[in-house]
Amino acid sequence: MKTTVMMIIFAAALLISSNSYAFECPKHFKAAQQAIDKITQDMKGMGMMPKHQLALVHAMVDDAKTWLKSAIHNHKKPQGLYDHARAIAKADAARGQALAADILHFRYMQKMKK
Repeated sequence: MKTTVMMIIFAAALLISSNSYAFECPKHFKAAQQAIDKITQDMKGMGMMPKHQLALVHAMVDDAKTWLKSAIHNHKKPQGLYDHARAIAKADAARGQALAADILHFRYMQKMKK
């Protein structure tokens, strides 16, 4: 009996924590959007950068936007917790892509100064 009660309590705690996990999606979306906004802002007025380099940075930013859009889709039309987990993963991938684009942009700018 005691084991059964403990299992029920454990299952309830797991269910509650699983549901709260799903509500973390917006936090990940916000972080990804902030990273995308930062690199987008940094790239404004970069007419002096060679077009092929600018195109590569733009490609990475476009990938980040695509990942974020897909993440939001998973979150808005979930079939279960798996879709929320995928939404978080995709949002984090979008953020990583945007951060990498920012690093690439920075390196290109450093190279131009030399």
